[in-house]
Amino acid sequence: MDFELYHDESKVNGYWHGMLLVPQARKTWLVDLLEEARANAGYTDPLGIKVVRKDNRVFDCAKAWITIGVAAMKSKSGGQPVPIYLGKKMAHVPEYRLLHEAVGAKFILFRDRNAHQNMTLHPDHASKVETTFRIALKGGLHFLGNETESIWIERIHFDGYEHHKRHIDRARVVGRIRGLRDYCHISDRDDLIDDSSSDHRRSDSQDYEDCHLIQLTDLMLGAFRSVLLGPTNPIHLRMSYPIESLVLRYQKGYPRMRHSRWWSSFCMSQCFLEDGRWKYETFEFQPEYAYRQMSLPNS
Repeated sequence: MDFELYHDESKVNGYWHGMLLVPQARKTWLVDLLEEARANAGYTDPLGIKVVRKDNRVFDCAKAWITIGVAAMKSKSGGQPVPIYLGKKMAHVPEYRLLHEAVGAKFILFRDRNAHQNMTLHPDHASKVETTFRIALKGGLHFLGNETESIWIERIHFDGYEHHKRHIDRARVVGRIRGLRDYCHISDRDDLIDDSSSDHRRSDSQDYEDCHLIQLTDLMLGAFRSVLLGPTNPIHLRMSYPIESLVLRYQKGYPRMRHSRWWSSFCMSQCFLEDGRWKYETFEFQPEYAYRQMSLPNS
């Protein structure tokens, strides 16, 4: 299947990469849902975890987007439909729509526990980002794909280049990947990487649809981070309940996930550099942060 990859980052309690893989055939469908939620919530500016500060229309829009993003990650048809919130309320009660189909989006979450502090041989900050992105991408593709369900990356979208002080180096991001399995492929097209702004109000931004999907990646990364290691704002947990449900299911192990509708939909890993070698470990989920007022139906 052909995908476009959307990337965002976070520097809160480590250095995080979030990568949303969207099937090209369902890209417009997904953005249409995000747009519908925007209209219902009445919020048109760029959306990200940092702008969600209180229970208002921004919160409603962000909450809706996360339910849409998680529903789009459903990989198996059948079973119970997935409820999605589209930012609309009836008598102050959120209205949900049921999604029956499997869309097949995927999410890769990767954290450098030491926030690149031990990467002393790299020439600049951007090269550290590119290196850990490459590690996360290769591992994520190998985990989420297989011989019968290939993953072909046709485009890669980064959330702007200005904060890195230069454009993304394609050679470091893609050219240095070695040993990619046969069911994984990255296009060699000249315009593979777009690192223009994700602010759809700017004249020099990426395409409108791509801006929205980068903003969705920002929200989903923030939700994963809030559930796993605690929020920067308690209200973030109130919109992260679909992510929490995924994490709880994921941490029950392979047998539980194997029969889930979100099988091969997402992966989580973290690492740290010690004595020149990367070491990997599991996340220590802290359930006391969990917000359990709502959850997704059982798989």
